[in-house]
Amino acid sequence: MAAPPMDVLIGIDVGSSNLKVAALDRRGRTVARGQRPYREIVPSGYGTMIGGAQSQRPGGQDPEGWIDTAGDIIREMLATDAFRPEDVRGVAPCARGSAGVFIDDEGQILAPLESRVDTRPHHAALVERFGPESDNRGLASATLAFKHRYPDRFPRLAHAFMIHDFLVYRLSGAVATDPSSGPRRPERTWPEGVWEYIGKPGIAPPMRAHTDIVGTLLPETARRLALPEGIPVANGGHDGACANIGAGAYAIGSVCVTMGTNVVARSISDFPAQQIPWMGISAYHFLPGRWCCGGDAGYAGATATWLLGLIGGDHDAMTEAARSVPPGSNGITFLPFLTGQIAPHRRLEARGGYLGLNPGTDRAALYRGTLEGVSYLYRSVRLRLDELGLGWGDWRVSGGGAQNPLWMEIMASLVERPFHIGESDEGSRGAAMCAAVGLGWYPDIESCGAEWIRTLRVISPDRDLLDRYLPHYERYVRLADAVYEEEQKR
Repeated sequence: MAAPPMDVLIGIDVGSSNLKVAALDRRGRTVARGQRPYREIVPSGYGTMIGGAQSQRPGGQDPEGWIDTAGDIIREMLATDAFRPEDVRGVAPCARGSAGVFIDDEGQILAPLESRVDTRPHHAALVERFGPESDNRGLASATLAFKHRYPDRFPRLAHAFMIHDFLVYRLSGAVATDPSSGPRRPERTWPEGVWEYIGKPGIAPPMRAHTDIVGTLLPETARRLALPEGIPVANGGHDGACANIGAGAYAIGSVCVTMGTNVVARSISDFPAQQIPWMGISAYHFLPGRWCCGGDAGYAGATATWLLGLIGGDHDAMTEAARSVPPGSNGITFLPFLTGQIAPHRRLEARGGYLGLNPGTDRAALYRGTLEGVSYLYRSVRLRLDELGLGWGDWRVSGGGAQNPLWMEIMASLVERPFHIGESDEGSRGAAMCAAVGLGWYPDIESCGAEWIRTLRVISPDRDLLDRYLPHYERYVRLADAVYEEEQKR
C-alpha cells in the first residue's frame, strides 16, 4: 500500500566507508534509510597525509559514483512505498572532509579522488609561505598535488572542491562550500596569495551558510536520483558539522562523539578557531558565532571489525564473551593507531599494536582490549578538551559503535561523562535539518532540534570501573609514547 502524502526531506551522507541516505518527515521521524559500502575503503580526510609506502599508492573513488549510489539507495527506499518522489520537499548533502574533486568549466571531473596521494610536501610549502590557515582541509595542497601529477589537465581546472562542494555542484549546479569546509580564519577568507601561488586565483568556492538553499535539483541529477527536478537543495556541510547538528550537540560546551569508521569527538566553542592549538585538535567554523573543535581517531571505530576479520566471530557474541574478561584484558594493551595518530597528539608515524600478549590470551581478551584501547584514546582527548575549556556540556554519541553496550560502558567510565545515545544516521539527519531551516519550517537549528532530536538511552560512568581502569590507562599512555618514539626511528 502506498504511503499517504507527506513532506519528506532527504539527507545524503558520503562517509568514510559507507554512503548513507535518510528520508525524514516534517517531525524528524525517519521514514526510510539505506546505506551501501564503497568498493574501496579509504581512511578519512587525513588519509592524504599518512606516511609510509601505502600513502604513495594512488587510490580513491569516482565522484560520480556517489550520485549513482545515492540514486540506487533512494530507488530501494521508494520501492518500499515508504514515501513517493513527489513527497520530497528538499535535499541536502554532507560528506567527509576530503579534498580534491577537480572540475573543468564544462562540469567534467578531471581525475578520481585520490585519497592516498602524499600531499605533505605541498602542505609544508604552503604553511611555510602563508601560515597554518593556508591549507584548511587540505584543499590547497591537494590542488598543488593535482597540478604536479596532471600538468596537462591543470590548465582546464575551473573548480577545486571538497567532497561536499562537489555534491552541492552536482545536485544544484551551485558553486559553494560551507563554513565547516571552508577557510578557518575568523573572516572566513583564504590567506592572501594562496591561490595565486598555486596558479588558479579565485578557484576556491565561496562560503554559504549550512542552511542556505543554494539552488534546485538539476534535471540530469534528478533522473539519476529518481526524484523530480526542481526540488530545493540546501547547502548542508562537512559530515562532522552535520553530525553535531543531527545529534543535537550544537550548544556551547556540548560534544558529539561519532563512532563510525573513524571515532571523532567534536566540542562547540564560542571563541575563534585560531585560538585552538592545531596539534591534535582540529577546529573549524560551525553555526553563527560558534566553532567546532575536536579530535579524530582515524580508523579507530573500525578496529573491532578489523580484529574480527582476523580472528573470526561476530560483534554480539564477542561482546558477550568480553564481559567475562576483567578490566585491563588480562594485561593486554591495544594501541589503536592503525593509520597513524591524530589526537590528542599529531603523530602520523604512529602505528598500532597489541602489547602484553601471553599464552593465555584468547579472542575475548583481544576484543575487549580493542574496545579499551579506543576508550583510553578518548580519555586522552577529553583531557585535552578540558585544557582548552571545552567538552563540559552534554556528550551525545551516535554511529555504529554506539550500539555496542560494553564499549559505551567502558568509554563513558573512562571519559567520565554520561553518554546520551541518539538515533543513527546523525549526518544525514543533520543535513536534512539544514534543509528544514532553509525551507522556513523552523527559524533556526535549535528550534528544529527541539522537535527532531531524541535521546534513546543514557550510559552513566561507573566510578568503580574507572578506578580499576586508571592504572591500565597510565600504562597505555607510556606504551603509546614509547612505541611512537621507536616508530620514528624507521
